[in-house]
Amino acid sequence: VKGYGLIIGLGKSGSKEVPVSLKKHFKEYLLKQKLSSYIYGTADVSPEKVLSDLDTAVVSVHGVVPASAPVGTRFDVSLSALPQTQTTSLDGGVLIPTEMYLAAEIADVSRTHLKSWATAEGAVFLNPFLDSAKSGDAAKLREGRIVGGAEVTRERLTGLTLLRPDYARADLIQRTINQRFSGPRKVANAKNNSTIEIHIPQEYRKNYEHFLALVLHLPLCGPAKWEAKVRDIATHMELPGAKHDELSLMWEAMGRETVPVARGLYASKNPLAAFYSARAGLRLDDETAAEVILRFATSANSPLQIPAIEELGRHRRIIRAAGTLGRLLDDPNELVRIAAYEALLLHGGGGQISRIDVSGQFALDLVSTHRSYVIYATQTWKPKIVLFGKDMTVARPTFFNAPDDLVTMNAFDNSEHLSVFRKIPRTGGTSETFRCDFHVRSLIPTLGLRARPGADGKIQGLGLTYGQIISILQRMCKRGDISAKFVLQQMPDVQRIYRGAPSVGRPN
Repeated sequence: VKGYGLIIGLGKSGSKEVPVSLKKHFKEYLLKQKLSSYIYGTADVSPEKVLSDLDTAVVSVHGVVPASAPVGTRFDVSLSALPQTQTTSLDGGVLIPTEMYLAAEIADVSRTHLKSWATAEGAVFLNPFLDSAKSGDAAKLREGRIVGGAEVTRERLTGLTLLRPDYARADLIQRTINQRFSGPRKVANAKNNSTIEIHIPQEYRKNYEHFLALVLHLPLCGPAKWEAKVRDIATHMELPGAKHDELSLMWEAMGRETVPVARGLYASKNPLAAFYSARAGLRLDDETAAEVILRFATSANSPLQIPAIEELGRHRRIIRAAGTLGRLLDDPNELVRIAAYEALLLHGGGGQISRIDVSGQFALDLVSTHRSYVIYATQTWKPKIVLFGKDMTVARPTFFNAPDDLVTMNAFDNSEHLSVFRKIPRTGGTSETFRCDFHVRSLIPTLGLRARPGADGKIQGLGLTYGQIISILQRMCKRGDISAKFVLQQMPDVQRIYRGAPSVGRPN
C-alpha cells in the first residue's frame, strides 16, 4: 500500500515544494482537518500557508499489509521525502493521518474511486546511528519509518486456490479444515472447483498467522490413513535434515490425537526432535511437555534456548514458567534476557515488569534485574524502551550535547538534579530548563512527554520523538554517561515483513 502524507514539526528542515499533481489533494485534505474555519478558530491558517511552511514536508508513505491481516492489525510503514524537494531531514517530524491505497493504483491520488486499505500516522523514526555531520548520512535523513504506525482498515477475503481445479479435492480440503476447526461459523467454504474461502475463527483473530500456518499443514488423508500419517511424521522427526518446525505444525494441525505419539519423542537424543515434539504436545495441552520446554529454556548456549523461552510466553497456565523466566532476566547473554522479558510480558509480568506510558507515543518498561544494566529499544511493530535495572542512573558530573544542539544536559559532582533543555526547531531558541533526578527512568519521560501544560499549568516535557530519544540514549551509553549496554532490536528479514505468511508448497 502507498499514500502521500504531510509531515509537521520539522522546524526549518522541511520544504515549500509540493508537486502540482498533489496540491489539490492536500488542499482538500487540510480543509477537511478544519483549516480556514472561523468556527474552529483557524480562519487565518490556510492550506497554502501550511504547505509553504518549512516546518512541513510532503512525503511518500509505503507499507506492506500482512497477508490476511484482519481490520485493526498494525504494521510499520516507511516514508521518504519526495524527489526534487529541499527537505533536509525528517528528524522530529510527525506524520498527520494519511490514507493508504493499493500501490498499483495510486498513480493519481486524486482519483475518487480509490479505496483506502489502511491509515498511517505518528512520529518519524530515523536510524539512531546516523550522523548529520557525515556526508554519506545526509541523504538517509530524508528517509524514516513509523513503528507500528499503520492500521488495516478494510477486511479482505482469505482463500486457498487450487493449482489444478478439482471438485473432489476442493471438497476434501473443505471437509478436512471444518472437521479440525469447528465452531458457530463454517471456517472453510468451497466456492467452486478451484477456490476455498477461509473465515478466520474469532479465537484466532489476534493470532491469525498461526491459524493460517495450521491450515496449510493439515494433511489431506482420510481417517483410514490418519494414524499412519501421525507415525510417519514421528519417523521423519528423527531423520537428518528434517524440517522439524513444519513437522511439528503438522502434528499440531492434526489435533490432540497426535499427542501419544509425539510424547514418545520428548526424551529423544536428537534435541531438535525432542524440542519440536514437545512444542506440538504443549500447544495441544499435554502438560508433560512443559518439562522439556523448561529444560531447553535453561540450556545455555543451545540454539533452542531462545525458541524455548518464546514458547513459554505463549502458555500462561504453566506456573513454573514465570519463575524460570524471572531468573533468566539475569542471564549473562543480553539476548536471552530480552527474550525472557518479552516472554514474561506475555505471561503476565510476574511483578518484575512495570510500565510507564509516555504521552501515548511509546512504552517505558522497567525490569527488576541484578545483573549489569541494559537499555533495549524496539524498532518494529510496537515502540518500547526497556530498562533492565530500575536504578540505572546518569553519571555525575556530566555534560551532554546532542547533534545539532537538539538536547543539552548537565550536572556537577554535587548537583541534586540533572538540568535538561532543548533547541526549539521552529524558532532556533531554547526551551525552559527542566530538572529531574538522575535516574534514567525519570530522564526518559522528561524528554518524551508532550510539551503541553499539565493539570498544574506547567509544561510536562520536552516533546522529543521516540526516535530522537533512542538516538540520545545510544550516544549517552556509548560515551559512558549512562553505564549500560544499548541494544537496538534487530530488524526482521524480508520474510518477516509479511508476518510469517506461508510460502507456496506443502511440507508433505
